[in-house]
Amino acid sequence: MMEWFYQLPGVNALDSLESFFSFFEVPCEPERLQRASVLILREFRQRLQDAVPLRNSLESDTDPGWQLARRLLNESYLAVCEDQEASYE
Repeated sequence: MMEWFYQLPGVNALDSLESFFSFFEVPCEPERLQRASVLILREFRQRLQDAVPLRNSLESDTDPGWQLARRLLNESYLAVCEDQEASYE
């Protein structure tokens, strides 16, 4: 179900969580990213598996998959960091 993700140009070259954040231009705090990397990757993978990109044949946008993956990575980061922050309180 994630074929759409692996078809995004450049995704196969990504080799670290930092490279994913850089590639998808998702802002993050390096300390949080390092501390929660496994959880963020697990969350991101689950969101990727659950997501189905919308394709509109009339749409001229050529990167809806990239936009979707960017949003899912950002949501994964925020969800994990918020959970960790709540557990520290």
